[in-house]
Amino acid sequence: MGNAVTKRIGERVCHSLWQWSSFAEQYWTTLPYRSELGCFGTGYNAWGVQTNQKYLGAMAILASGEAGPGEDGITERLAAERFLRALRFSFTTHCTGDETCTDGSKWGRTWISALGLERMMHGVERMEPLLSDEDRMALRRVLIDEADHQLAGPVEADPWGRSGKNRPDANLWNAAACARAALYYPEHAHVDLWRERAHLLFLNGISVPADAESETVYAGQPLRAWHVGANFFPHYALDRHGYLNAGYMVICLSLIASLHYAYQRRGVEAPEALYHHAEDLWALVRRLIFPDGRLLHVGGDTRIRYSGGQDYLLPTLFFAADYWGDPHAVELLDGAVELIAREQFDNGDGSFLSKRLSEMRRHSPYYYTRVESEKAVALSQVLHWLQRRELKPRSTSATFESMVAGDWSATEHGAALHRSPTRMVSWCWRAADPPQGLCVPPERSDMAEWRENMGGTLHLFGSQGERTCKHWHLNAFEGGFVTAGEMVDGRRVELAEGWHVGFPARHFIAFAALPDEHTVLRVERVTLGAGRTYVDGYEGVKLEIPNDFFNGRRRRYAGSKGDLVLEAHEGAVVRQSLGTPWLNVDGCLGLVGVLGANSWSILRRGVRTGGNAFGSILTDTLCFGQVAESSARFGPCVLFENAVVCLSSATVSETRRYHEGVRARRIACNHENCMALKARGWDDRRYLLVVNFGDRSVDVKVNVKGSWCDLAAERELSDTDETWSLSPLDPLLLRERTD
Repeated sequence: MGNAVTKRIGERVCHSLWQWSSFAEQYWTTLPYRSELGCFGTGYNAWGVQTNQKYLGAMAILASGEAGPGEDGITERLAAERFLRALRFSFTTHCTGDETCTDGSKWGRTWISALGLERMMHGVERMEPLLSDEDRMALRRVLIDEADHQLAGPVEADPWGRSGKNRPDANLWNAAACARAALYYPEHAHVDLWRERAHLLFLNGISVPADAESETVYAGQPLRAWHVGANFFPHYALDRHGYLNAGYMVICLSLIASLHYAYQRRGVEAPEALYHHAEDLWALVRRLIFPDGRLLHVGGDTRIRYSGGQDYLLPTLFFAADYWGDPHAVELLDGAVELIAREQFDNGDGSFLSKRLSEMRRHSPYYYTRVESEKAVALSQVLHWLQRRELKPRSTSATFESMVAGDWSATEHGAALHRSPTRMVSWCWRAADPPQGLCVPPERSDMAEWRENMGGTLHLFGSQGERTCKHWHLNAFEGGFVTAGEMVDGRRVELAEGWHVGFPARHFIAFAALPDEHTVLRVERVTLGAGRTYVDGYEGVKLEIPNDFFNGRRRRYAGSKGDLVLEAHEGAVVRQSLGTPWLNVDGCLGLVGVLGANSWSILRRGVRTGGNAFGSILTDTLCFGQVAESSARFGPCVLFENAVVCLSSATVSETRRYHEGVRARRIACNHENCMALKARGWDDRRYLLVVNFGDRSVDVKVNVKGSWCDLAAERELSDTDETWSLSPLDPLLLRERTD
């Protein structure tokens, strides 16, 4: 398998899959009415079918004779038996078969039915000598039927998820259905139709606006003639499921990898369309990976933490190392496999997720077996390819962090990222749980959480509806960015019996990443409208610090009262003042309160959050300004406001000195709707953040001296100017001139 790293990866993956196969036995069912058939999971339609297909893909690699000896009672022979029964269950319950799924329905001929087939096909190919003539005929029947189904429907593409036409991943897996049928059965009468439809779907997978005018020729026609629409924005942001979705960027690349190796196995050159914009997308995705192999969800994630897109990052990393020769992809793959192996070992039962997803396991075997099978199939793909390929990535003396450093922004999502060896900082307004901010050292992926992170929270009696972001401004510049926006913490307020009103509060945040590779400034204000409002508490800042398996289930918080070590907490809700205006987390993340409270406090919910209905990770929520008691307030008024400084890669002593040196403070300005914060950066230069939280442009005068440079507009401002014009929520970030 090549060098020591790839050998280690292969050994870990083998061990993980054998361990998991033993655990999976408790979710295996032999059909009582047809003993030659069986399934992993529920055997239901939709995700139940795909769960079983991913399982059989994984079992095939264990049964192949190249994955080492079985463990804990699972042998190659039993793995082969499970593979065949699950495969035959999949074939016979298809629309073309003579049996039904365990819920009484048949699967197939939908927009997503080709996905499960694509996930399992590496295993089917590996076990092809074991298939009977009847199995081969069934495979032919199902693949041809699914390919023919793709010929009838429309091909759609749109950059926005709300359109219902944003389908990059679906277009790619449906293209794969056509391409595989043409690859396997070139004598079929429909082969030309399948190839043409595959080209159309491939070219409208990772599609961007510029494709509409491109003269690049694919299969005899310019790209513009194939182009239906853009699924990605020009900078490769993806709005899948209505938010900036890094997980689905990875899924798109993993689908390309899967089909790439199918062509390679048969010695057939893949169509150029398969790789359309794949390397361009990889150039972004590789910047969204922590050095330990964890995916950075810059726009948050609605799925289980350390799962979903994280799983399909494994085959993507293998492909990047093999096909593009990415010099760091093997190291990242090693780290991503290690993340899985560590948690699996901690579970102690061979499962991948049984401890963190214990609630899901109890209440939804349909969903639980799905997420277990995702990891299994991704690992099996990597193992299958490792046993067939010797990875030879390009060599480089450059470190990973130096190669992915720099800026990226997506204005449509109000998103920005700056990465350096000392700070990973991002913000996104159009996020899964908006807004989503992040400021961590790159080597500390265990400190990253996405759910409304750094977004603060307001609770009103009778609040209805989810939080949404109304509008924002984002200004990016070299080395950082500044943004401000308004969100609404609910759609309306409704009190029993029958009283209701539109949401009476406004919630503002400004966030600035200074161009010093360490410092972030954050200010927040919540105002109430006219009349009486019943407030049920709030959390200012709300920095979510995971405290679960991946950090060893303990965090160290250092402040003016010394160190506090907190173990992961499950149970009743705990709210605790930490009695310190400054705080350092695990010796590497500094937090300094500037205004809005006398001390940092912590909220410990005692239940896992993040990931659909069941939750998947425990967090400690750090707040600057936290109120749990209810009250009635008359507006209009400012309910609360705060300002804090975050210092990435800062020690305890550096955080304490920053606070004691009063290196950040509020500055008076002449308009009540405006706020100004002056701070000393890590580079020892003075910065000034000014934001207008009102509805109209104002001319603001800030009580500062000196000459300043507007970092976003690259213009000079001076204290001799009478006023600075400030539009609503279009923040100024100024740096003092030193020349």
